[in-house]
Amino acid sequence: MVRYFYALTPFVTVGTVSILALPWLGLVALMVFALLALVALATLAWAIVVAPYLLIRSIGRRWHGRSVAYQPSAALSLAQRERA
Repeated sequence: MVRYFYALTPFVTVGTVSILALPWLGLVALMVFALLALVALATLAWAIVVAPYLLIRSIGRRWHGRSVAYQPSAALSLAQRERA
């Protein structure tokens, strides 16, 4: 059974090379490459636009979080309420 598949190897090889050498397959490959390049360009543009926005937003949240978290007057008022 395995010898039968080995006998078909030259036919498969020649068939594959001849199919890949057809001009319309080159056109299809070019279209696929162009589509992938367009997707990569869109992803790069999105990253350039969105990354600074997310960075600034995260820095703003960090600053806001620190200012809200540190309120000594609120801690003192809580301590005064517990004593009373």
